[in-house]
Amino acid sequence: MHANIDASAMRRMNRATVLKLIRDLRTTSRIDISQMTGLNKATVSNIVDELISEQLVVEVGYGSSSGGRKPILLRFNANAAYAIGVDVQISHMTTVVCNIRGEPVYRQVRQTSLASPGDPRDSLLDFISEEISKAVAAAPSSPYGLVGACIALPGMVNFHRGLVYYLPSVFAGEWDIRSQLAQRVSIPLFFDNDANCGAWNEYMGQAMRLKNLVFVNMGVGIGAGVVIDGRLYRGRDGIAGEFGHMTVNPMGSACMCGSYGCWEEYASERGLLRYLREAGADVSTLSVGESLLEQAITQAQNDNRAFIRAFHALGQQLGMGVANILNVLNPEEVILGGNVVKAATFVLPEVERAIKHRALLTNKQVPVRMGNVHAVAVGASSLVMHEILFASAELVAP
Repeated sequence: MHANIDASAMRRMNRATVLKLIRDLRTTSRIDISQMTGLNKATVSNIVDELISEQLVVEVGYGSSSGGRKPILLRFNANAAYAIGVDVQISHMTTVVCNIRGEPVYRQVRQTSLASPGDPRDSLLDFISEEISKAVAAAPSSPYGLVGACIALPGMVNFHRGLVYYLPSVFAGEWDIRSQLAQRVSIPLFFDNDANCGAWNEYMGQAMRLKNLVFVNMGVGIGAGVVIDGRLYRGRDGIAGEFGHMTVNPMGSACMCGSYGCWEEYASERGLLRYLREAGADVSTLSVGESLLEQAITQAQNDNRAFIRAFHALGQQLGMGVANILNVLNPEEVILGGNVVKAATFVLPEVERAIKHRALLTNKQVPVRMGNVHAVAVGASSLVMHEILFASAELVAP
């Protein structure tokens, strides 16, 4: 049973529903929209005319007809607005500007260092505001310009309140990052966990064909974004999906979260460093200021057997955790993202082997693949568009 909705809210919902349908189809017509949504023709016609006047939809000719007047075809104007997505990691930051369909028109990657004296949060705010300023300057002109920015963070984030509860090596507590960054940036701001943004990118990239999926983001730590029935599942406080902190070894290594034997201690870059040492690799040759994983990939590609063995061990641990996720959620697909994407040749076969031995029944057949290395940043920009243009299409039950 749905909650009571006033006329104004119903109109916003109908408008978002029509706009979302036009976005998702290559071309359509007013009569097709009426048939697919159940809205009467007059309502659809009024909404479409409004969207055309706002330059969100354009008429592109006539369709075929079996009799009577040919329908006027409609197409979504993906370049009517743009949004910024920022993927913040401990060692680097990726910023994109994308149109409403999530197609990037600008991308910038910069190295970051939070080791300067003082509160690292101040440095982080400096980096983010600088990158947003560059993205604003690079954005193409459009009817609506930049409608907002979403910052994806590798920690525990409350999307609805704009709060950060935990950032590895940076902060633990309750940080009102939205209020502080809003003093420096004038466009609307959103904040979410990086894995949630990656999951949303995969959901949108599949044209919403898959309603249930998991995006596992691997870097210095591990997090997972979960889409259930076409919606991101964030949990009560926005910190759902912290599979990196599920216990895989009760007597294992101490984790930065304060617990022991967390999955990310064995299946993240921290785990990779351990496996390199165990394999006899000369880690003294690795540069502290550069990505450990990228340096290790270079060595493995040069047929350094110790580095290859370390990646195999990493893949086995990743696969064990993914098998647990499969057994709990039984999704339609699991996507691996983050820096590990670049090591697919060495890691993915081991992940698949572990799943074959540890996943239950049909979970063994659930597809597991590598995502796009920029999935998080693009997904962050797509979340902005969803919240501003399409979220009203979701009728919320009481």
